Amino acid sequence: MKKLGIALLIVSGIALLSACTIPFFVHTGSEIAGWIAGLLIVSEIAFWTGGIILGKEVARKYRRYLNPRNWSRKQNRSSNDGE
Repeated sequence: MKKLGIALLIVSGIALLSACTIPFFVHTGSEIAGWIAGLLIVSEIAFWTGGIILGKEVARKYRRYLNPRNWSRKQNRSSNDGE
């Protein structure tokens, strides 16, 4: 199940990035709006479904990793290791 959750998160990222490229390929305004809205909806659904599948342990792990308060602690540990 974790592979499915990770795959959904990857699909979410790809859909989000591809929404940025739509204006270069589609020429009418209504088509651009439709494609971007559709890709953003797919991206959100895939992201939240993947997050639910992966569970709260994985969410905690990445939340700690992305917390700016923990960034300086990691740097201090690496500088103390050399002494």
